[in-house]
Amino acid sequence: MKIMLISSIVTHSAQTNPEWTAENDVGDFPPIGLMYIAGYLRNYAPHHVIKLLDANLLSYTQEDIRKEVMSFQPEVVGMTVYTDILFDCLETMKVVKSISKDIYMVVGGAHPNKHIEETKTIPEVDFICLGEGEILFAELIDALEGKRDLSNIKGLVRRDTNGKFVENGGTNYIEDLNSLPYPAFDLLPFKKYYSIVGTGSPVGVICSSRGCPFKCTYCSKLYDTYRVRSPENIIGEIKLYYDQGIREFMFFDDMFNLPAKRALDVSKMLRENFKDIQWSFRGRADQITEELAKELRESKCILVTLGAEAHKDEIQKELRTGKRIEYIKRAVQFLRKNKIKVNTNWIIGLPQHKSAKDIEELLKVIFEIDSDYVQFAILMLWDDTELYRDAVKRKIIDPKIWEDFIKKPTEKMLIPAWEEHMSRKEQSELLRHCYVKFYLRPKVIYRQLMSIRSWKMFETQFKGFVLILIPLFYPLIRFFVPDLSRRKKIHKLD
Repeated sequence: MKIMLISSIVTHSAQTNPEWTAENDVGDFPPIGLMYIAGYLRNYAPHHVIKLLDANLLSYTQEDIRKEVMSFQPEVVGMTVYTDILFDCLETMKVVKSISKDIYMVVGGAHPNKHIEETKTIPEVDFICLGEGEILFAELIDALEGKRDLSNIKGLVRRDTNGKFVENGGTNYIEDLNSLPYPAFDLLPFKKYYSIVGTGSPVGVICSSRGCPFKCTYCSKLYDTYRVRSPENIIGEIKLYYDQGIREFMFFDDMFNLPAKRALDVSKMLRENFKDIQWSFRGRADQITEELAKELRESKCILVTLGAEAHKDEIQKELRTGKRIEYIKRAVQFLRKNKIKVNTNWIIGLPQHKSAKDIEELLKVIFEIDSDYVQFAILMLWDDTELYRDAVKRKIIDPKIWEDFIKKPTEKMLIPAWEEHMSRKEQSELLRHCYVKFYLRPKVIYRQLMSIRSWKMFETQFKGFVLILIPLFYPLIRFFVPDLSRRKKIHKLD
């Protein structure tokens, strides 16, 4: 069969900031979930013809997607759907079905899993995959070829001959991640992916774990369990990228270094197997040990991103992050001592932020921690989080805001913010203030200039600096680019 997997454009993604969204534009990274599905299907049934399309990377419009679909003429189209890009996903589905109603439309991902009933109402959808999709999708393709009974596929939600949806029951959960074939990165223009805080070279993006055991009150997630791939399995994937000329890698896990020993083992194997690579990861501060920091240096780790979130231990406790400020300070010290750059992520607009004074206190702590980079984001109240339920209970937000959007997505959706003490506009202004105050310090500018090692790295760092300057010159930029709130417009500034 001819199968097309489409990663949606994000031109009309929902957002918290009604003005500029440059704080989210930190690079281009591949659709790892679809890469895994393509890799599994290719290994399981190599006779299929598979096309993987990253429409966002290519800055496609819906018309561009139409041309791709018409050219390829797929029998099946699969899409990962997220609630924040629901509008664009639905537009793509309409495009596909307008070409031929005989194309099977299959959807999976966070949105269908959390909103099954609402997904059933989408007329273009033929099948919904619940849980992790690699095995399920391959079995579905088997059934469409007449090799399997649709009714026996665990986790499948399907339309019957009368157009009504039938749930087979169950979901899919893969315990042994090592059992999965490597993701099909070669089906994408993989040398176009990069990180704005990297060297500017193409980046191989690795996902070495799934799930999260923590219960942060602001976090939306599908799985509580945490599963990891073995160091040997990870090295095998990196070798595939390496053989194609990739020398920079990023571990996209939220918690690569959980526990610290796992990161230590992977780091040692990277050092032993690759002498000329650089790499980075996202992880937890409380799992950064002095031993790990030294090993990271030896294996040429160049950047660690740490989730920090809040500047006070009592706030961390209320958010149930399991973090403490002393852990973050210590981790940054260990890493900086070993000449590894550090990026920390912080949230603005938490329930505990009652005025601009709280944000100034946040900045004071951030200056003391002294990481190389920072990222700020306004708190997002997703509809399956504890903070969202608390906000509804306390009548801080409209209880139907997500329900209404999901039933009828709009082009400009504002993700609910905690506006008990500060309005969204005030939070947006403080967000802008934080970026300007952090990055326009002579100390930070000098540090970034001294770290540049190549023209490509300068080009990448300069683009990042331009994005940072957007909040400073926002009123002027807004005059020339009125619809700056759309991420597509920001892309066209480069």
